[in-house]
Amino acid sequence: MKKVFLIAVVLLVAAVVAVSGCVDSGSDSSTGNSSGDTQAATNDQSSITVDNLKASSAGYGSYEVTASIKPAKDMDYMEMVLIWYDSSGAVLQKDPLAWNINNAKAGQTIKVKGTSYVDSGEPAKVDVMFFDSVFSDGDESSAIYKKTLTL
Repeated sequence: MKKVFLIAVVLLVAAVVAVSGCVDSGSDSSTGNSSGDTQAATNDQSSITVDNLKASSAGYGSYEVTASIKPAKDMDYMEMVLIWYDSSGAVLQKDPLAWNINNAKAGQTIKVKGTSYVDSGEPAKVDVMFFDSVFSDGDESSAIYKKTLTL
């Protein structure tokens, strides 16, 4: 019984070490400001520029967020997370992986289109966040860009 417990503990530690090696520390990322349609992260080494960010209803509970993004540096991975809120500020839907791409190149314009299905109310606003690491799960502290759009 002790051997099984010891093996389980060793495997758990190995799994934690393996997953932490896959996740970027986010040491050079910051959250973008919240004014205007064109935004970049607000540190000296801006990670991405976001243009034409829009959210709209596609009908029957389906909503789309579109944008054009341009990374300032090569990125192995990028993802977009969407959190939809009603007019009282209650969370209606959280899409932890509304869009993603591998191997984004510096200076290359990338068209983004994320779709969410919201069946528990009518959204009044949406938080749009971009991350440069996997498994972000919408942790705002590691977002390289964040903006709230009103519908």
